[in-house]
Amino acid sequence: MSVSDKKGLSYEQRKAMYEQNIRDTDGKRHIDKLRDDTHNSNANNNGSKKNDPSKRHRAERIQLTPPVRETIPEQKAEPAPEKRIRKEKKHKSGRFKKWWKNLPAAPVMEYVPNAKRGRFDMPLFTVVIILLVMGIIMMSSASYAYALQEEGNSFAYAQKQLVAAVVGFVVMIILSRIDYRMWARPFKMIGKNKDFDNGNGLNPAMVFFGFSVILMILVIFKGDAVADAKRWITIAGVQIQPSELLKIASILLVAYLLQRNYERRKERILGCLLYLCLMGIICVLCYEQRHVSAMIIFCVLIYAMMIVGECNAKGLILLAVLAVVGVLIMYYVVQWDYITERVQGWLDPFSDMGKSTYQTSQSLITIGSGNLFGLGLGNSRQKYYYLPESQNDFVFSIICEELGFFGGMTVILLFVLFEVRGFFIAARAKDKFGSLVAFGITLQIGLQAILNIAVACNAIPNTGISLPFFSYGRSALLTQLAEVGILLSISKDANT
Repeated sequence: MSVSDKKGLSYEQRKAMYEQNIRDTDGKRHIDKLRDDTHNSNANNNGSKKNDPSKRHRAERIQLTPPVRETIPEQKAEPAPEKRIRKEKKHKSGRFKKWWKNLPAAPVMEYVPNAKRGRFDMPLFTVVIILLVMGIIMMSSASYAYALQEEGNSFAYAQKQLVAAVVGFVVMIILSRIDYRMWARPFKMIGKNKDFDNGNGLNPAMVFFGFSVILMILVIFKGDAVADAKRWITIAGVQIQPSELLKIASILLVAYLLQRNYERRKERILGCLLYLCLMGIICVLCYEQRHVSAMIIFCVLIYAMMIVGECNAKGLILLAVLAVVGVLIMYYVVQWDYITERVQGWLDPFSDMGKSTYQTSQSLITIGSGNLFGLGLGNSRQKYYYLPESQNDFVFSIICEELGFFGGMTVILLFVLFEVRGFFIAARAKDKFGSLVAFGITLQIGLQAILNIAVACNAIPNTGISLPFFSYGRSALLTQLAEVGILLSISKDANT
């Protein structure tokens, strides 16, 4: 007996029924009913020999028709809407372009602990120590008579300078152990280990520059006047010269700006006008202090850093032209008596030895008195009130008098070695910020040494520039040793 349900449906018919019903919305109900009926039929017919109705009769009772598929009329595809082409607005350059909203992101400066860095440049360190020791000795000798008359102690200035040298040496060692990238690292990153996508934000270089500018403004209103010039201010009983702090602050800030805007260095604003405004602010502050020498150093320093930073070529040419025009206007139009007198004294140093050219003429006499080997250490005659400022701006003249031509050439050679090592470190620095900072520090110290020696020899007009590491000045010596500390820090990653 074949397996069938109580209605007499065979397996083939049930299969056809299943295929038909699954296409209907009620297919599931029919499938469940067939499954239940099949189960009941098998239970009733178990062991029965009675035959079911004929297959022909069962086929007539149910009509198996193939499912009728509803024909869905083909819908014509609607044409795609035409894309509206928006005309891009052409942004006008210059003042109509909001460039400040698209300033480049500053690179992230990663701080590296001192333990993971290399050793600093030993040749540079050795040259600085020799310059420092030699400078204290020569400054002590040059200030002997003046200190005895003014302070009642022949070594009064030497003792103050020695204290500044010790403090400066400690500062130099500390800064050499601190990663120089700290100056360009925003305060928001200090003490945080999470990753930042950019280095934007207030950083120590900006704060240091702002602090130095504030001190420069205070000098104009509450500074200590010396020889008709306000260049110093007394804070907590200590007299400091803010222009010395501004030198290193401007180097750090300009280096940061040049690195940040490197991708847009060819633009007029970020490649030229930004630094022109910076120079303008500094020049105004120096002008109010009657500090022409500092004005020259700042302009040459920032301009040279712009050249190394590959700024806008047209802007660099424009700045050079403006500088020449400014000097001509100051000399021929403004006719500032201070500058006119210095230039005339430079052209003829012995024309008015009793008044305007006294200092320059005495400096030339002092240098000539030393001959080849000098009069001996401490045996200078010109320091006994013949040569003014012998412990400061004209200490090189005393060096030549006491140590002779060879002593003067030794000092010059030491500065040359300093410049060579400094520029070598700048060329091999790990990043652009370090390279620019090393270049700026090296150029500033070298330029200051060249100008001081040139003034002492009457190669340029008298501008009152101190000789690094030799001239008396505690704030200047502290600043110079701090600069050397940063330079040594850069050398740790320069593989020198």
